[in-house]
Order: sequence, then structure tokens, then C-alpha cells
Amino acid sequence: MSLHPLTSPVPPDWSVQQGLKSYLDENGFTTEEYDLSVVSITFWGITFPLPNPPQRQIAVRFHDLHHLVTGYGTDPIGEAEISGWELRRGVGVFGFYVRAIVFFGTLLGLCHSPRRTLKAWRAGRNSTHLPATTFENYEAFLKLSVGELREVYNVPEQGITGSRVLHEKAPR
Repeated sequence: MSLHPLTSPVPPDWSVQQGLKSYLDENGFTTEEYDLSVVSITFWGITFPLPNPPQRQIAVRFHDLHHLVTGYGTDPIGEAEISGWELRRGVGVFGFYVRAIVFFGTLLGLCHSPRRTLKAWRAGRNSTHLPATTFENYEAFLKLSVGELREVYNVPEQGITGSRVLHEKAPR
């Protein structure tokens, strides 16, 4: 299956709930997957099971919001970009398991797309640290517009990237 180029990040005037629904739908993801004990991850055409303990269950909710905030895609390069951006923003809000995933994603990105990963890492330098990953913060963020959420994260109103690509198994 080929990669799906998209035109731009989610518009700032959309509600976070509207943007999240669009993001999940275009990628073939569901909110039910957030709470599974094991999830299937596909990377470079290889699908493998990944344990999904409670610390990842909350972190992946914020990770998806980070895709909305930044506009980075869900293909391997986009995931490397979001990992680099999250790493620079301060992954101390995540547990060790999630920090290891973010670090590994950044490291892989530095191997396969170093310029884009470094550019994303640099994009996080003037931003505040990531907010606490609590269910209360997550629920509060769902009530905002995408533009307001970008303000919380100190990200430009239109996001960081101009275009994005979906992962290879995303529905057409």
C-alpha cells in the first residue's frame, strides 16, 4: 500500500474533538485501542505486538494530540519527527517505558531521516515542557479548539509542518 500525502495540519478553528476524530478516522485508529493491553504496531511494513500498560494508555492519548498540535504525519518519518519534538519538549511527564519508546523513535529517525528529525527536535526548543499527562488534562484539552491547544503547547497557530503523510496501512 502506498503512503497518503495530505495537504496540511488540522485547522486551528476546529475543535480538538473534531480534529481528533478526523485524525483517528484518516489513520484507521479508534479510541478503543487506547485501552487495549496489547496493540499492533506497523513500522516499515512489519507488524508486531506492543504491550500497552497504563502509562502508555494515557501517553498515547497525548501523543495523538501532539500530532494534531504539530501536524506531523504517521508514516515512519512523521513518527520520528513527533518523537524528536516530544523528546525536546521533555518526556519526563511519561513513564520510563514511554520515554524509551520516544527515545528509540528519535534514534531511528536520526538514522533514516536525520534532517527532518533534527528539524522537529529544534522546533521544540522554544516551547514549554509537555503538560502533565493526566486524564484531567486530557479531558480539559478535548474541550479546546486546536488553535487554543496549540497556544497551550506554544506552537504556531497553523502547526509546525506544512504537509504530512499517513502510515502505509491507513485507509484510502
